[in-house]
Amino acid sequence: MNRQEYYLAARDGPKLFIRHFQPEKNAKAIVVLVHGFSEHSGRYVHWAERFVRQEIEVYAMDYRGHGNTEGIRGHTPAYSYLLDDIESCIEEINNPDGKPVVIYGQSLGGNMVLNYALWRKHSLAGVISTSPWLKLVTKPKTITVLFARILRLIAPRFINDSKLDINMLSHDPQVVIDYEKDPLTHSFITPQLFFGSEKAARRAIKNAGKITIPILLMHGTGDLVTSWRTSEKFAKKAKNTGADITFVKWTDYYHELHNEINNDAVFDKIMEWMNIKIINK
Repeated sequence: MNRQEYYLAARDGPKLFIRHFQPEKNAKAIVVLVHGFSEHSGRYVHWAERFVRQEIEVYAMDYRGHGNTEGIRGHTPAYSYLLDDIESCIEEINNPDGKPVVIYGQSLGGNMVLNYALWRKHSLAGVISTSPWLKLVTKPKTITVLFARILRLIAPRFINDSKLDINMLSHDPQVVIDYEKDPLTHSFITPQLFFGSEKAARRAIKNAGKITIPILLMHGTGDLVTSWRTSEKFAKKAKNTGADITFVKWTDYYHELHNEINNDAVFDKIMEWMNIKIINK
């Protein structure tokens, strides 16, 4: 496996941190990994290595306000800038043979890849969205939301504590310990990022059937961070309007399917879908 780490200039200036994993043999496909809120691409190295063993090339990016990338922690000037960051990473791909490219997002990243497929011009082969932020299980209290809306108008970069319960990430206690000790994770979110993501989630649900490429959507029923029932609702709406969507619910799994105790089954399902919908279609 060949592995590189480097910085890429975003369209508006910030340096985006990129991890690139390349198999020794010619890759069958390319996956662009988009991490979740408050974390970074370094938490997906083990997952990227699994793809590489299946002869799949991986690009993983820290989008703005996260990980090794520049910017105020947990902030974006507007939601569209997050999609710009995905676009910058996709444009970085060296793909002269035209290998199929799939974008794969987790949590907020799952929200982002669905919206990217909906609203940006692209030649992607498919989308994988796991535990997407389409609806939060625990909504902020009314007074907190009102305060945040005011702050969005007068101080859009004001930093709040997201109050993310990291114990709900995985049943594996080591995942929680590692997250807590990780210097690149954080719990910060600004009104601009929060409300932009919420609006994008609602817009994605409303337009679920407009995605024209295959989608794999997966969610754990034990997820207390984002709503698996809303993911199921999205999948049903998309299927009813003709979209090629595969929905998989994982009984009792928590938020991070790739970090759950039985994540072998999760990866096997991803590869099953990849082989049928992307590689051997």
